[in-house]
Order: sequence, then structure tokens, then C-alpha cells
Amino acid sequence: MEVKIKNVFDKKLKKDYQITVPYQMIEEKIKDNVSKIKENIKLDGFRKGQVPEDLIRQKYGQSIMADESDKIISDTLKKIVKDNNLKPALPPKVDVKTFEANKDLEITVSIELYPEVPEVDVSKSKVVKREVEVTSTDVDEALSKLLKFYRSWDSQDFSYKAKKGDSVNIDYLGRIDKVEFEGGKAEGYQLELGSKSFIDDFEDQLVGKKSGDQVKVKVKFPKEYHSAEFAGKAAEFDVKVNSVLTAKMPEVSDQFIKDTFGIETKAKLEEEVKKQVENNYESISRNLFKKEFFDFVNKKHDFELPEGLVEEQVKNLWADVEAELESNPNKFKNEKEKEKAKEKKREMAVRMIRCGMVLNELAQKNKIEANNEDINKEIGKILARFANQEKAVLEYYQKNPGAIQQLRGSIIEEKTIDFILSQSSIEKKKISIKDLDKAWQKANEE
Repeated sequence: MEVKIKNVFDKKLKKDYQITVPYQMIEEKIKDNVSKIKENIKLDGFRKGQVPEDLIRQKYGQSIMADESDKIISDTLKKIVKDNNLKPALPPKVDVKTFEANKDLEITVSIELYPEVPEVDVSKSKVVKREVEVTSTDVDEALSKLLKFYRSWDSQDFSYKAKKGDSVNIDYLGRIDKVEFEGGKAEGYQLELGSKSFIDDFEDQLVGKKSGDQVKVKVKFPKEYHSAEFAGKAAEFDVKVNSVLTAKMPEVSDQFIKDTFGIETKAKLEEEVKKQVENNYESISRNLFKKEFFDFVNKKHDFELPEGLVEEQVKNLWADVEAELESNPNKFKNEKEKEKAKEKKREMAVRMIRCGMVLNELAQKNKIEANNEDINKEIGKILARFANQEKAVLEYYQKNPGAIQQLRGSIIEEKTIDFILSQSSIEKKKISIKDLDKAWQKANEE
């Protein structure tokens, strides 16, 4: 009397098995279980340990049968995986066909397998690591942007025409289809022209205006606007320009720098700004390298993936779209456009999984791991971003092993990228900030 296993579907990345467990085997397990728990069972009218086995089976038999069947199925799955040297990519899917007393238990099990991942020859990637040379001009521009936050504003007389970079103090009232809408009204609002903080070309229509001017501003809300009731709709604003203001930059003295930033001199502030710029662009450069390396991997190594793994990733990616559709149901014009967007998510899912598998193989081959020190260091960085919420963050990671595992995966990925960048075959190329900005913008558009 033994479990019968039959392979009923046999493909490279998917195998189905039909499993039959004789009811006598389950019956024996139930009897053994009842005998073991009998001494601890107590029911009304019976002393502890004296309850008849028939009554125990009547009260607990169904749950005992379920538990024992689960154990047999679990042991059988382990045997299938071991005997056939399988490498499951996902937990097996179990479909119960027959589960009744005095009948053989019949199930089918579907197992999706981890594919053979080809070895990546990093030297053939021809992906360039761009390295920014931060010039004094770059530092001056960054410092200028920083000091903009400390500008003062001077009102101009009635003859002055507003330019981009100036601010206007305005009252406005917006209407859609001649009906006022919530959030479309304000008084005494200061708006910097050219800041692109208002929708469409609202700010452009106020360039050249003077104090006291009344302006009809016509705009259109973006199709992807966060509020569905406004998305893609035209609006008209009655705007009154109360005053026009010009910016006055602060006088940059050592005293101003000390009072404002807590840094002794302008030279030291420039050093700090330069470090910040270098760090920011190093991060962009690294992300651009990763993107292009993953493009190479995805194009060069087009190996088959487990369909269930792809579907699971598509589901995760599409969840954000579903959430957006709740607030903006008109995001897609029609079902065809929606399906096209979903197909793009599928392409993204395939790329993510394939590249993740390749990096994982590289990590394993080169013994790249994330130890407890690495994980604690990463959690420390997260804690620094969530000031006054340290306890909640720590509890989250303590109670969610999956979150720790995800963190471990991210650390290994970054360490593997470090390993790739350390290879002599990876070309390093000096580049200006302007050119790196262009390359990064192009990558994002793609």
C-alpha cells in the first residue's frame, strides 16, 4: 500500500503529477492519531482518556483526516522534487479532485520550474559607466539653485511687466463648463512664473502682465490628472494680478552662510555642494549603467521563464494601475488602450525576472552574499529616513520575514552591480553633467 505518482504533463518548465493516496493509508494515519490524542480528550459524560474512539472520530475525524492528508501530500511533493531533481520556481499548485471518507485521495499537482540561466560574459556587454566631472560652473549653478530658497521679493510699480522668474500675487477663480469647482479659487496667491507649479501653460499666460490686469486664463487638465473629475477637461480662470514681484538674491557673505547653513565659510559650503552634486550624479550614473546592462542582458539572453512567475509579477505591477483607476477611471480611452498598457507591464515583468535571475546566478557563482551586518546597515539607512518612527520600522522588519528577504535581495543586487563595475572590461567614460542629464532623460523616455 503506497502513494501512486504519475507524471501526466511533462514540459521543460512545467510538470504535472497525478497523485493517488489509498484511503487505507489515510485510515491508518487517522487511527494512529486518535490513539495518541485519546488520553487527552475529555467530553461531557466521560472521564478524561475514557472517551470512545468512535465519538472522537465523530467529533474530530474530518479535521484529523485533513491534517493527515496534508502531511502525506507534503511528503509526496518533497519526494517528487527530490527524486526528479526539480528546482521549483513557485510553490506547487495543488488541485484536489477527490477528498472523501473511505475513498482514495486524488489530487493533481502542477510544478513550475526554475529555468537554466545562461552564464553572462560581462566583458561582452560593452556597457559604459559614465563618470561625471563636476566643474566650478556646475558648483556655481547648484549653489545658485540652493540660494533661490532664500530670495526676497520686491514689489514693482504698475508699469512693470512680469517676466519668467518673477512672481505675481494673484486672485483667481476657476470654472469647468462655466461651473466653479473645488480647489479652483484663491486670493493673494504668490506664483513664480516659470516654476511649472500650475497646470498646462497657466503661468505663460501671465507673462507680460502688470499689476491690476484682469486676465482670462484657459488651460486643460492633464489626461493623467490625479482627480478623475478634472482629468482631460478644459478650464477657464478669471485672474486678477494684484502685484508683480522681482526676486532679490541674498548677499552671500561668510556670516550669512554661517547663520543659514551652520558652515563657517563660502568655500566650505561650495565643498559641501560639490560633494552633494557628485553624489547625486554618481547615483544617476549608476542607475543608468544598471538600466543599460539590464537592456543588454534582456536582449542577449532570451531564455524561457515560468509563466506563473511572470503572471505573478504582472499582477504586482498592474496593482498600481488598478489603484490609479479607482481615482481616475478615464485613464484609458478604451479596452484596447488598457490591454496595450498591460502588455507593456508584461514586457517589464519579463525583463525584471530575467535580469534578476541573471544577477542571482552571477552572485551565486562569485559567492556574493548579504550578511547580518549588511542588513543591519541597510535598516539603519531606512531608520534615518523615518525619524521618530524607528520603533514602527523595526517592528515591521521583525514581524515580516519577507521584507527582510526582499532587503537581502536588494543588497545582493547592489553588491553584484559593484562586482560587475569592478571588472576591468567595463569601460569608464568621463562626461559632463549636461550630457549625463540628456542620457538619463532619454533613458526615462524609453
